[in-house]
Amino acid sequence: MSLKLASTKTSQQGSALVVAVFIIVVMLAIVLALSRILLSSSDSVVYEVQGTRALFAAQSGMELALTELFPRSGTANCSNWTFNFATAGLTGCEAQVQCTAQAIASPQLSQLYQLQSTASCNANEFITSRSIELEVRQ
Repeated sequence: MSLKLASTKTSQQGSALVVAVFIIVVMLAIVLALSRILLSSSDSVVYEVQGTRALFAAQSGMELALTELFPRSGTANCSNWTFNFATAGLTGCEAQVQCTAQAIASPQLSQLYQLQSTASCNANEFITSRSIELEVRQ
C-alpha cells in the first residue's frame, strides 16, 4: 500500500506549478487589457479637450474677422486673415478666416459675406482642427 501512495504522490508533482503559471498568464492578460483601455481613454480625453480649444479658437478667429470686416470707419474689407493666439487658454492655436463676398441679385438687397474660420491647435503630438461658417449682411 505504501507503493501506491508513493506513485500517486509522484504523479501529482508539478500540477500546482501548471495551475500557478496559468493563473499568472490570465492575470497578466487582464492587466494588459486594462492598461490598454486606460491609455485609450486618456487619449480620447486629450482629443476632446484639444477639440474644444480648437472650436474656441475658430470662434475667436471669427469674431476678430468680423471686427476687421466691419471696421468703425464703415467700409467693409473682405479678405483673408490669420490669427495666432498667445493667451493662456489658446496657446499653440491658429485660426485662418476666409471671406467671400456673395453676388447679390437685386440692388435693394444688402451685400452678403460668407466667412469660414478654420482653427487648429497643436499640443505635443496631438493636433486637432475645427471649422465654422457664418453668413452676414452689411
